[in-house]
Amino acid sequence: MNIRSKFASLFALCVALAACMNNPPAKPESRIDPNANIGALQTFGWQPANNNLVSTDIAQRKFDDDIKSAVQTDLMRKGYTLVDNNPDLLISYDVSSYEKTKSNPISVGVGMGSWGGNMGGGVGVGTGGGTTSQQETRFTVHALDRKGDRDVYLGSMTGTIAPGASYSDIAGVVSQALKDFPAKRP
Repeated sequence: MNIRSKFASLFALCVALAACMNNPPAKPESRIDPNANIGALQTFGWQPANNNLVSTDIAQRKFDDDIKSAVQTDLMRKGYTLVDNNPDLLISYDVSSYEKTKSNPISVGVGMGSWGGNMGGGVGVGTGGGTTSQQETRFTVHALDRKGDRDVYLGSMTGTIAPGASYSDIAGVVSQALKDFPAKRP
């Protein structure tokens, strides 16, 4: 085996190792009240907003409208009906941003060079590969049984949505947060 094919094999191994070091994708989380019979409920509406917290920023309002539209689409697909007065379920959501720090305990370096007519290569593996930070968003949707006055569903998903995100990105995060929300029973 010549030097170039050894180097190519070694490089492929290093790339595979680096790919294995990435974090797995986020998974949705949910909690359902075991005493709730959510599927027997028929309608949903939005928890009244605190007028002091309503944004006047156009991008923020579009973001809010897109989230509400995605939630409504998902719940209607599950058989629930959106109503303005006396809904069975009151829906609300919150979005919280935070900075996540990732550390990489291993670093891999690959090098290749030549001097004169000889060619050489090397691989270095070290510890303490450094840290990076990334902005992440936690989207959480709440469903309150209006008659029982208690939370019956809480679903959340970590993603990277923020004002300016595409509707498809928002709908994907919302869908994951509502993944375990029970479908309405006939």
